[in-house]
Amino acid sequence: MVFRLSHTWFGRYIHSNASCWVRAMEGTVANPTYHDAIQRLNSTQTGFKVLEERRRLAQKLDSSGIEQMRQWLRHTKALDRLNIVHVAGTKGKGSTCAFVNSILEQYRATTGAPEKVGMYTSPHLVAVRERIQINSKPVSEELFTKYFFEVWNALESSAVREGLDPAMKPSYFRFLTLMSFHLFLREEVTVAIYEVGVGGELDSTNIIEQPGVTGITSLGIDHVATLGHTIDKISWHKAGIMKTGCPAFTVTQAPEAMSVLKKRAQEKGVTLGLAEIIPALRQVDIKPAEDFQLQNASLAVILASEILRKLNIAPGIDLENLPVQVVEGLQRTVWKGRCQLIDRNNQQWHLDGAHTHESLQVASSWFGRLCQNTAEPRILIFNQQSQLRDVDGLLSTVHDVVYNRMGLNFQHVMFCTNITYKSNEYKVADMFADFVDKNVDPEDLKSLVFQKKMADCWSKLDPASQVSVLPSLQEAVELVDQIDSSTKGTKIFVCGSFRLVGGMLSLLDQQVSDVR
Repeated sequence: MVFRLSHTWFGRYIHSNASCWVRAMEGTVANPTYHDAIQRLNSTQTGFKVLEERRRLAQKLDSSGIEQMRQWLRHTKALDRLNIVHVAGTKGKGSTCAFVNSILEQYRATTGAPEKVGMYTSPHLVAVRERIQINSKPVSEELFTKYFFEVWNALESSAVREGLDPAMKPSYFRFLTLMSFHLFLREEVTVAIYEVGVGGELDSTNIIEQPGVTGITSLGIDHVATLGHTIDKISWHKAGIMKTGCPAFTVTQAPEAMSVLKKRAQEKGVTLGLAEIIPALRQVDIKPAEDFQLQNASLAVILASEILRKLNIAPGIDLENLPVQVVEGLQRTVWKGRCQLIDRNNQQWHLDGAHTHESLQVASSWFGRLCQNTAEPRILIFNQQSQLRDVDGLLSTVHDVVYNRMGLNFQHVMFCTNITYKSNEYKVADMFADFVDKNVDPEDLKSLVFQKKMADCWSKLDPASQVSVLPSLQEAVELVDQIDSSTKGTKIFVCGSFRLVGGMLSLLDQQVSDVR
C-alpha cells in the first residue's frame, strides 16, 4: 500500500470538514466484481441536496482537500517516481493530455521507452475506467476492481480500528484520484499524465511535490462558485500547480491572466515558458484543424519534450524538424467527445462536451465551418443541467456564432436530459451503472424544468426553428431519424455537457459506420 489513514487526524478532520466526505456504502465483499466497485464508487457521489446547501452557503474551495490527500498517502514523495506531467487550464487541458500521451506512446512503440505511460483525466464519457489509462488503454475491469477495493477496504479498516464510521469516504473525484496514484505506483508506470479536476491550487491532484513538468492551457471563466468570478482569481488557482524547481509552460493568455501567472511563477521561483503555436505543426494533420487545437498540440509537444529529456529518452524535440514520433503521435490522437465527427446512416453527428462560453464559441465555430456551403438540414441537441451556469447566456453564445458569425441556422432544436435510455434502466442495470449521476435532482429530470426553460429561451432567439423537449437521449435520436427520413444528410450538433455527449456516444456506437 502507498497510503494510510492518519487516525487521530481522521477523527478531528471528519468533524470539522464534513463537506469533504460522503456517507457511502460499507462492508467488505467476497470475490468483488467490477459492478460491485462501481456501485460503491457511485455511493461516494455528492447528492444534489448537499450541493444545493453548499451553493446556498456559497462555500469555496479551501486547503482541507489537499491536507486530506496528503494524510492518506504515506509518502507523497513517492509520487515523484511517476515523472508526472501535470496540466491545468479552462479549455484544452484534456486534449493536451491526450496529445502528450499519444506522442509518448509513439516513442514507446519505436524505442521501447517510456515503458509504461499512465494517464488520469476526467470526466469519463461511457465507462469510469476511461479516467485511468495505461499505455493508451483504459485499465481493465479486473485491474480497476482490484485496486478499487484495496483502497476502499484500507479506508474502512483504518476507520474501524479507530472506532470511527467506516461509511464515511472521500468524495467521488478524490477517491478516484487517490486510487489512480495507488494504481500507477503499484503498476510501476514510468510517466503519469494528470489532468487537474477543478482549478489547480486546491485540486486533489495537486499533492505532487516535484512533477516532471507542468502546463497551463487557455484560461477562461468557469467554476465561478468555487474559483471566483474573475479571470485573475481563476488564474491564481490554475497557477497553483507550478512547483519550485520544475519547468512550467503556458500558452498565449489574455493580459490579465498572463499577469497573474507570471506573478505566481516569480513567487514560486519558477521560470514560466511560453508555448506559442509551432509553425511546423501547420503541416501536420491535426484534428480538428483549428488554431485552438494547434495551440494545445504545441503545448503538448513542449511538455513531451521536457519529459523525454528528463528520462534521457531523447535530447529534446526539434521544433523545426519534428520527429516522426511527434507527427504520428499528434495525427493518431483520438480524444472522444471533443470536436468529434461520427457518420451514421448518412447523418453527420458533431459532438463536443463544450459547456462554457469560450468552449462553446470554439465548438460552434468548428461546427459552422464544417457545415458552410451545404444545404442539408441542421439540428441542435443541447443540455446543461447545472444551476450554476448561465444557460441562457450559453445558448446565446451558440446562436451568435452559428447564426450571426457563420450565417447559418438550425431548423430543429432539441433539449433533452442527460438520461440515455427512455426507460431510464441504467438505475438498476449493470451495464449502465457508469452513467449514474446523483448530482442532479431527480424531480427536475421528471418535470423537465431545465429543458422547458431552455426551450423558451431558444424560441426567443429564433422563433422560426422547431423546438422539442425530450426526456431522454434515445428519444432525441429517434426524432432525428424521423426528421432525416425525408431529408438525408442531416448535420447534428450535440453540445452543452460531457454527460450528454457520453450518453450519445453509447447510443451511436451501436450502429455507426465511421468514427473519426
